[in-house]
Amino acid sequence: MLDKADNRLDLPADPQRAEYVPARRGYLRPLLQFALMALVLAAAWVAMDRLAASKRERTPRAFTPLVYTVETTTAARADNRPEIRLYGQVDTGRNVDLRSAVSGDVVEIHPDLVAGLRVARGTVLLRIDPFAYEGALVEARANLASTRAAIAEIDARLASEREQLEAADAQLELGRADLERALSLAGSGALTDKEVDARRLILSQREQASSQRRNNILIAEAQRTQQEANAERLEWKVREAERKLQETAIMAPFDGIISDESIETGRSVSANEVVASIYDDTALDVKFTLTNAQYGRMATDADPLIGRDVELSWSVGGTDYTWPATIARIGARVTAERGGVEVYARIKQADNPVQLRPGAFVSLTVPDRIWPQTFRLPETALRDSDHVFLVVDGKLERRDVRLIAWDGEDAILDGDLSEGDTVLVTRLTEATEGVNVREAASDPASEEPGNPAANPDDTE
Repeated sequence: MLDKADNRLDLPADPQRAEYVPARRGYLRPLLQFALMALVLAAAWVAMDRLAASKRERTPRAFTPLVYTVETTTAARADNRPEIRLYGQVDTGRNVDLRSAVSGDVVEIHPDLVAGLRVARGTVLLRIDPFAYEGALVEARANLASTRAAIAEIDARLASEREQLEAADAQLELGRADLERALSLAGSGALTDKEVDARRLILSQREQASSQRRNNILIAEAQRTQQEANAERLEWKVREAERKLQETAIMAPFDGIISDESIETGRSVSANEVVASIYDDTALDVKFTLTNAQYGRMATDADPLIGRDVELSWSVGGTDYTWPATIARIGARVTAERGGVEVYARIKQADNPVQLRPGAFVSLTVPDRIWPQTFRLPETALRDSDHVFLVVDGKLERRDVRLIAWDGEDAILDGDLSEGDTVLVTRLTEATEGVNVREAASDPASEEPGNPAANPDDTE
């Protein structure tokens, strides 16, 4: 009861006054918040102003243009000869198929008659049964001896006939003298006509005997000429038989390497059959092709194409071996399928542990034509194949050039260049007319930290 009474005492006596107190408190709170926020902003502004006032004043840095550190080279006029890299194939410059000139059975084969082995000149590689050819030689020699004997017999008969002719001529002269005496005696009456006719008969017989001797000599001389012709034919038969007998032994015609063989002991071979092949390993050629443009340049050069020295390289077992060579001849016709001219170079001997073999695929270095009074510059100096940049007083200047040829990583040029010009060789992406550069070799301080030198990202 008392609590309820106390509660009633706390209630305001005036209801209108009780509603006014909460409303008044609601207006004061926003005012207080605004005032607090203004105070915080004022304090912050004062603090920022004091910080700004306490900051050190900085002097503006002067602008320095970017200078690139580059590499250069000096242009020099000279007679330049680029080198062409080509590929070719080793070929045999001297290759022979060994053929059997006679037919027969093989009775002997040399142990070195094997593909890949080297044989010396004159080595008997195989032998064919010579029995029949020995018999033919004996028969030819016998026929020749018989003919020579016949000639000797004719010569003896000729000698006898000539002696008898001399005697007959002497008897004829005596008969003529005797007839003349008889005629003179008959004129004086010392001899009768019968005795004169007897002497005329004797003279006629002696003339006939002399004429017969002359005819015998002519016949014998004709027979001798016939036998001499027969002897010449038989001499050729003897030489033929001797040659066929020699050809039963097939010999190596020169020092070389056996490239192929297809023969066995006991096999019968026919005439003109290939039994083996041999090539001269000291006379190897390398065959390569020049394009029409390359051939045209070299053929019109002051230095002849034939006789020009080249170098070939053969890669074997991970090692490159080189041989010198000299261009010896040019192909007889243009090879349309290869698009150029075939050229053959004779390979010279070299002190290499490996031996060059026919069929090897090799690379070649062939000197191109000479370009007189031109410039040789690194590939990186050439821009767009038509201009370079010079370094003049620390700035780049463009110069137009004409590309003549490439030589590996160098370019052969001609154009608006002079002896001693300093040419930019660094691949600088910002390379334009007037760009500031410095040479790396002539400015060691460019490597110091803080220098505005070209960054690696500025070059390509």
